[in-house]
Amino acid sequence: MTQEPKAWYSARTFYRWLTWENRPYEERVVLFRARSLDEAVALAERESAAYAAESDFEVLDMVQAYRIADGDEEVGAGTEVFSVLHALDLSADEFLDRYDSGPAHTQGGE
Repeated sequence: MTQEPKAWYSARTFYRWLTWENRPYEERVVLFRARSLDEAVALAERESAAYAAESDFEVLDMVQAYRIADGDEEVGAGTEVFSVLHALDLSADEFLDRYDSGPAHTQGGE
């Protein structure tokens, strides 16, 4: 039996900061190479536990994974790394208001 080749997946994970003012929520999208969606989710669960252990974060019980590309496809600038469709009966403004949760804190890595 041959193994499925590894593909690129992204996984969106969620956290609650326990020691920062107002205990904000955090969403992260991280890349993985995996042989299946289930394997990508398992890798994301392990990685999110390690990430949360570095600080005082609570890991929330949801992982959303997305297959980006097959193993031999290039992943680079302009590659879609995550997508979710929302089937909601809302106007564009109502939809954006629902997902605009207030001031956001972002940080770029170097």
